[in-house]
Amino acid sequence: MFNKINPSWNKSVISITILLSLVLSIFVIINPIYSSMILSSIYTNLSNYFESFYMYGTFALLLFLFFIGISKYGSFRVVLKNKPTYSMLSWSSMLFAGGIGATLLYWSTVEWIDYYNILKNDSLVSNKELFLYSRAYPLFHWGFSAWAIYCLPAVAFGIALTLKPETNLTFSGILGAKNSLIKFILDIIFIGAIICGAGVGLGLSFPLISSVISDIFQIERTAILDIFVILLCLFIFGTSAYVGVQNGIRRLSNINISLVIIFLSVVFLLGPSKYIFFNSIETIGFLFSNYVEMSLTTGTEISINWSVFYWAWWLAMAPMIGTFIINVSNNKTLRQIIFGTILIGSVGCFFSMLILSNLSISFFESGYINGPDVIGNKIISREELVVQTISALDYSYILLLVFSVILIIFLCTTYDSTTYVLASASMKKSSMNSSKSLRVLFAVLLVIQPTLLMYLNGVDAFKWIMVIFSTPLLFIYLMLIFSILKNVYTIKIT
Repeated sequence: MFNKINPSWNKSVISITILLSLVLSIFVIINPIYSSMILSSIYTNLSNYFESFYMYGTFALLLFLFFIGISKYGSFRVVLKNKPTYSMLSWSSMLFAGGIGATLLYWSTVEWIDYYNILKNDSLVSNKELFLYSRAYPLFHWGFSAWAIYCLPAVAFGIALTLKPETNLTFSGILGAKNSLIKFILDIIFIGAIICGAGVGLGLSFPLISSVISDIFQIERTAILDIFVILLCLFIFGTSAYVGVQNGIRRLSNINISLVIIFLSVVFLLGPSKYIFFNSIETIGFLFSNYVEMSLTTGTEISINWSVFYWAWWLAMAPMIGTFIINVSNNKTLRQIIFGTILIGSVGCFFSMLILSNLSISFFESGYINGPDVIGNKIISREELVVQTISALDYSYILLLVFSVILIIFLCTTYDSTTYVLASASMKKSSMNSSKSLRVLFAVLLVIQPTLLMYLNGVDAFKWIMVIFSTPLLFIYLMLIFSILKNVYTIKIT
């Protein structure tokens, strides 16, 4: 009967998506606190054991993509059947908006605090270095190496789909798996990482959006407000997913990038502009001077608890983001895809991190808002600190209003991308246009699941499941690198 509905659907992928979503959610919801403790312990053991693989492997991946980009194979043009070609501006907007969710603006404001609180008791770190490292580590974790993790599957998929246009858009399809068990395992990892990434992202973003709206309209944050935000986001990205990339995701991405640039520019002008500017320049110089050291340092609290966690997080999100990037990269060369993804993504994150981090740090140094104290002693939540920081500026009401719109659209573009990827992977061939009904189905599925997790305190458990999925992805990435090397030698470059 399934075939009669739409014979072009890949029943296996659709079934895995729905069943895996149900199984993971049920596992977490039965006892979310116990599940979170067990999964956190598993992740801690894995991160300690595989720390060197994450740290050295991520830096090696960045170098590998750099050499592919500057080599003669960088001129290889990705050609995808039945996929539109986008201008560089639209492509840049979509890859950034698809790869970064509402959490960017959240972490831009507060992430420095965790590094400050870790390093402030280190006698080997001077006071000046304390602030430089606190400013630089957010850039490091959201910069070049992170976007290289997103970029590798895009490059592997782009080459494979150009050479074999009818390949299925999953790990099993790209890697040419023939054994049914291996295909099943690869698809489980591919889809599981996407589902968990979506669940965690939505579960973490909704509270921030609700907190901002609560402050704007001076109303208490209740379950009714949360449900309103969830339904609003579902309507926006469900509609966008239905109309497709050209009329949905592309337009939302272009609008949001413009709003982000305007918002951050206004924050810069209203805030301590001179302080932000000169500290940003100094931080960028410090990051480049210490990039190799930060990439290869192991055995520290920051490397284990933050760097490895971030690389695991980006790895878990990479199947979805990498697949989306290549879906919108028709007629782009490998050089454009590699350097465009890494540079555009990094510069966009740097712009946000430098302005909002330095705004928050300036308030701390002036004694206006003591972020390290209120977060370290859990006096207020991180979401409330973000709202307080923006509220401290002139015209805060307008800024918070624009901020809430940006958060909602960021959230929607990210999950538009997720529904699009799941729907594309659910077609028997990558050259087939994804079904509108499938996109809507996945849009609803992606909202129901994290909503339940959020209200039953299961987001943390799902977060650990997501990063646990990144461990087998370390080995799949090695297979993707081998696939790239094997395929580029079959390419005739004139």
